[in-house]
Amino acid sequence: MIAAGSLFINQANAQAAKNDWKVYSPDHSLQINLSLKDGKLSYNAQIGSTDVIRESKLGIESATEKFTVDLTFLNELTRKINEIYTLPTGKYHVYHATANQASITFANKNKSKVTIDLRAYNDGVAFRYRFPDTARALTLTKELTEFAVPEASAWMQAYDRDPAYENVFKNGIPTGTASKEDSGWAFPALFHTKDNWLLISESNTTADNAAMHLQQNCDNGVYKIDFPLATQGLGEGKQYPVAKTPFATAWRVIIAGKSTATVVQSVLVNHLAQPNAIGDMDWVEPGRSSWSWWSDHASSRNITTLKRFVDLAAKMKWEYSLVDANWNIPTEGGTIEDLVKYAKQKDVKLTLWYNSGGPHNNVGEQPRDIMFNPATRQAEMKKLHEWGVKAIKVDFFQSDKQDIIKQYIDILKDAAKEKIMVIFHGSTMQRGWARTYPNLLSMESVRGAENYGWSNDFAKDAAELNSIYVFTRNVVGSMDYTPVTFSDSPCCPHTTTNTHELALSVIFESGMMHFADSDKSYLSQDNVIKAFLSDVPNTWDDTKLIQGEPGKDAIIARRKGKNWYIAGINGENTSKNYNFSLPFLYNKNVYHGTLFTDGNTPRTIVHTEIVEEKDNKVAITMMPKGGFVLELKPQ
Repeated sequence: MIAAGSLFINQANAQAAKNDWKVYSPDHSLQINLSLKDGKLSYNAQIGSTDVIRESKLGIESATEKFTVDLTFLNELTRKINEIYTLPTGKYHVYHATANQASITFANKNKSKVTIDLRAYNDGVAFRYRFPDTARALTLTKELTEFAVPEASAWMQAYDRDPAYENVFKNGIPTGTASKEDSGWAFPALFHTKDNWLLISESNTTADNAAMHLQQNCDNGVYKIDFPLATQGLGEGKQYPVAKTPFATAWRVIIAGKSTATVVQSVLVNHLAQPNAIGDMDWVEPGRSSWSWWSDHASSRNITTLKRFVDLAAKMKWEYSLVDANWNIPTEGGTIEDLVKYAKQKDVKLTLWYNSGGPHNNVGEQPRDIMFNPATRQAEMKKLHEWGVKAIKVDFFQSDKQDIIKQYIDILKDAAKEKIMVIFHGSTMQRGWARTYPNLLSMESVRGAENYGWSNDFAKDAAELNSIYVFTRNVVGSMDYTPVTFSDSPCCPHTTTNTHELALSVIFESGMMHFADSDKSYLSQDNVIKAFLSDVPNTWDDTKLIQGEPGKDAIIARRKGKNWYIAGINGENTSKNYNFSLPFLYNKNVYHGTLFTDGNTPRTIVHTEIVEEKDNKVAITMMPKGGFVLELKPQ
C-alpha cells in the first residue's frame, strides 16, 4: 500500500424528525438516497436527476431480531474515503479510491441497532448492513433488499443450483424477465436503461457472510436479493449465515455511468473490499502458463507429456505450467517429484490442481479431501513450499453457503503463509478477495474455453459470449477463461477466427493466464505470432475501453509500462469496419508495432508492421466473429 486515508467529518445528534439522507459522489455526478418512512427503509440511486435505481426496499432480519419495521433514527456519521493502494493483478497496478460515506444507525423496537453504510464513488454507489452491537450471535434469515431497475435491457445468467457461475448470459433481455431456473439470477447483472449503464454485484463477502444472488421473479424490474439454496454442497452447511456482532454484510454494489467504459474500467469491487490482509506481497508473481488438460485430458497422469508442456512454457517464455487433476495417481514416465525437479531445471514454476472436497462435493478427481481439512491443508501447503511449487488450482466448491465462503478464505490465508498463490475453479464469482488476499490470482466462474470439449452450443455462441464477458464477469475481477485456442476438438469446432482467439489474450484480464491449446498448436504458429504470445503481459498499468457493447463487440487498450496493447473482438456474425484514434499515446513519441488482423479465412492471421502517433486514426476490419490485436512500443 502506498497511502491510505479517511477522515470523519461530521456527527449529527439524534434527530427524531430526520428521515432522509443523501450521499453524493466526489464529483456530484451520482448520489444514493436513503429514506425512513413509517419505520421502514428504502433507497434509490441517481445520476443527476435520473434514477438508475428506483425506490427500493431495504431491511434485514435475523432469527431473533427484525430490522424491517418499527425503526427509529439514532445518529449519522459521515466520512471521506481517500485510499491509494497497489495490487499485483487487475486492470491497473495503482488504485485510487475516493468516495463519500454516510453511516446511519437505527434502532428497532427492542433497542437493537442496525447501521446502513452508504458510499458514493464517481463510478457507482454501494450500501451494506452493519450490526454495531457487541457480543451477540445473529443468524440472518431474511433480507428485503431490492434493486428496482428502470426499463432497460439486461445481460444476466441464471444462478446454478450448485453454483459455478457457468451458465449462459442472456443477451439484452427486457428487465423483469424471470429466470428460467427457480434458483434465480446470478451476480453480476448488467443493465442498459435509456440513458445509463449499470452493473449490480457484491463485494467484501467475508467469513461472516454467505454469497448472495437474485431471486427468480423480478416483476416490473424489481430484483430481490436471496440467500444460497439449502441443497447446495450436497446439503452440507447452514443455509443462513451466523455471525457474532459487531459485523457487516457484504457491500451491495451498483456501478453506474453514461457509457460502457464506466462499467468496464471500474474497480469498485476492489475498492469496497478490505485492504491487504497478508502483509508483504512482493513474492506474489502473476504470470502466463501452459496447460495440457484442454488438449489431452489424460495428460496429468503422464509425466512424459507434462514435461512437454513444461518445455512449451520454457520455449514461449511463460512463467508457469499447470498440472491438472489426478496427478497424484500412479503415472507414466515418473512421479510428480520428478516433474518438480524437471520444471526447476527449465526455470518454469508449477501449479498443482486440487479438489476442494470434503463432504460438500462427490467429485472423484484427485487429490481430494486435502483442501477441506485445515490440518491436512496446512501440512500440504508446507510440503508444496518445500518442493518449490508456487501456485495451486482448487476446484469444485458447489456452494455459496457461509461454510464454503470460509473455506475459500482459509485456503487463501493458509496459502499466503507458505507464499503460495491460488486460482479457484468451479467457484463463486469474484467478490473483492483479490484486494484482501493478493495471492488470489484468478477465479473461473465463467463458461470458458473448456466447453469446446463438449458443447456445440458454446462453440456456436462463443464470440457473442466473449463480448458479453467484457462488460459483465471480467468487470468484477480476474477471470480464468483459459483462452487462445486455435485447434479444434473433434466435438465442437470454433466459429471464432484465430485472430479473435489471439485477441482474447488482451481482451480478458487474469492474474494467471492459462494458454489452453496444445504444444503442437502453439509451436506451429509462425515466428511473429509466437513472439507476440511470448511477450504479451497479463498484468497491466492502465485499462481503457475504446468502444463496444455487450453481445456486439469490444475494443480494449491496455498498457504495460510504456507499451500499449489494443485488441478487439467481434461478437456478431457480420463483418465490421472500425475507425478510432489513440489519444492516450504519449506526446511526441512514435510507436512501432505489429498489427494482427483477420486473413482471407477464419484460420488465417495476417500481421503487418505499423507506425502510429498520438491521435492517429486506426482503420480496422474484423471478419464475422473476428478480431484484431495491435501491439505498440515507443521508439
